[in-house]
Amino acid sequence: MGHKVKQSSVKSRIDFFYYAFRNILLVSLPILVISALVLSSFHSSAVTSGASVDNLTLSLPTSCTLSSAINSPHSTTMVSGLYEENIGKTTITTLCNDGNGYAIYASGISNGIVGNNTLISSVNNNHNISTGIYDPDNNNNPSSWSMKLDGATINNDSGDNSSTAPPTISPAYTSYNVIPNTWTRVAEKESGTTDMIKGSSFTTTYAVYTSPAQHAGTYTGQVAYLLVHGSGDDNPNPYFMQNVAEWKDTLQEEQSMQAIDARDGKQYWVTKLADGHIWMTQNLDFDINANIILSSQTTDLNVVYDSSTGQYAEYNNGYTESNGVIYWKPASSATTINFQNNGPISGWQNSNTAPYTASKTDGTETGHASLGNYYNWTAAIASNSSSSLAQNTVSDISKNPKNSICPKGWRLPTMSNQSETIPGSTNELPRLNYLYNNVSVAPLFFKKSGYANASLNQLDIEGIYVTSSSYSGVGVWGAALRADNRFTIDQWSSGYNGRRGGWSVRCIAR
Repeated sequence: MGHKVKQSSVKSRIDFFYYAFRNILLVSLPILVISALVLSSFHSSAVTSGASVDNLTLSLPTSCTLSSAINSPHSTTMVSGLYEENIGKTTITTLCNDGNGYAIYASGISNGIVGNNTLISSVNNNHNISTGIYDPDNNNNPSSWSMKLDGATINNDSGDNSSTAPPTISPAYTSYNVIPNTWTRVAEKESGTTDMIKGSSFTTTYAVYTSPAQHAGTYTGQVAYLLVHGSGDDNPNPYFMQNVAEWKDTLQEEQSMQAIDARDGKQYWVTKLADGHIWMTQNLDFDINANIILSSQTTDLNVVYDSSTGQYAEYNNGYTESNGVIYWKPASSATTINFQNNGPISGWQNSNTAPYTASKTDGTETGHASLGNYYNWTAAIASNSSSSLAQNTVSDISKNPKNSICPKGWRLPTMSNQSETIPGSTNELPRLNYLYNNVSVAPLFFKKSGYANASLNQLDIEGIYVTSSSYSGVGVWGAALRADNRFTIDQWSSGYNGRRGGWSVRCIAR
């Protein structure tokens, strides 16, 4: 949810505004357990020879959705040095067609960064308001904001809300508490609830305190709510991409599941393939821009500077390190460009010295069919420039970039001169050709997503997939999915075939 606090001069007033539903991140995780209703009937007497039996089988896929409604504006005006509660009210409703239970997780997501739980000043980031719990007995309270949840009921189709019991609110959030800096369970509905199909709801509201010294200005903050649906589990927990090491051994060959990217709450199908690796089986859809800072806690960042290869020497490529955590600040020109139809993709630069991504916003594809984002190679390797990586690394992939835009615990695939017939081959996309006759269908679902530069090209005709292997100069090794639904492998060194065009990205678990 987007919130604004505006503080003006002299009396230091603060306005707390709510931004519309478009700024609320609501992610519904449909669970793939199938509930089957089998209806069959025939006479109890003996079935005579030649009689026919007519059977009907009806399968109902399980589904859960999350929606919200604004009940009161998220705005207030207050004098600095005061504390105010009940700022805004939003009802968040879950509708499920089974009784398997669910959990709601929340996280600060200011500026689109999961875990950012500050109210951000429009004047100076040094004036940002941190989250905290106001203590009326403390004369030195710092400015802070907090959140609280309450149970609610909604009217179902019959107008009867007597059985729409609200979820159980976490005891920590039955009173005002800090905005979480990671996905934190704030509400849950136990399994076995018979009225879940009618819906259950809770409300959110906020409180803010501004110290007498708080600077005047406008302050914005957001909180995201994430639905995790159980599968007969009283205590459903989310599977995050970043925690792949904890759950990857539970997958059998060609078994699939959905996992959440903790950076933005988006979910992805992942599958253990016959090569022994767990692959994303839909295209990466993560946005970058110059206002975010990514860290090795959530992103595949492993080195600041690689002295053995000279990688990342240019301007340090935006990398810093503090207390063992690596940070990457995208260059000031970094952006995710939204476009519709086949373009134009306004602002795209065919460059290997700045990271660019593009996102088609008018499509309806979801899940395996999702187009995802298009990344130039500089963005794909989470870098602000790739021009210093001039060597051909196909004979020595140890010299490949060590960082990528993939979630923590994941990486880009590699291309090498090792035979794809060898188990564990580092020639990973050709290895999939060897193991599967068709890489565009289950269980791989590679998409003919085209490629991007000034416009979107070749959609549904071919798909261009990037690897971490460098060719030379501005070249890169990659794979094209074409009419025969197999990969064509090549070293591409110019135009969209090099590092400057927009590619699709699939990540592999490390």
